[in-house]
Amino acid sequence: MAEEHSGTERRKHKRMNVNFTVIYRVNKPLEVRMMVGDKEVNALMADLSEGGMCLLTDYNIPTGTVLFIKFTLINLNAYGNERVKSMEITGDVRYNLPTPEHTHRLGIRFTEIDKKDQAAIIDFLNIPGTSAEPPIP
Repeated sequence: MAEEHSGTERRKHKRMNVNFTVIYRVNKPLEVRMMVGDKEVNALMADLSEGGMCLLTDYNIPTGTVLFIKFTLINLNAYGNERVKSMEITGDVRYNLPTPEHTHRLGIRFTEIDKKDQAAIIDFLNIPGTSAEPPIP
């Protein structure tokens, strides 16, 4: 029998609720790639942390599946070229929960992320005690 959620946060990184459109392509396993094909599909990012995200999608993607995810982060608190950042991140599906709207809520853990992209996410989330820029001595 499934254990009920106790309400205690189990994630390593705190997530912030967001509402972004993302594009993903299934990389593994092969069975899923064959079912979905190589076409990119849209999904909605429901939350984001420095270590992962939640996606809402029409596809029933099994846990353990590796996804290649592309999205653009717009940080209104950043300046110049740092304000808009396109990211390409690899992650794996940690959970897949069906929703009442007949979609799937996927919990994604980042497995390959560029340090600059991770720093941009940290800045976007404005996590206290963290900064994308090293302190000036």
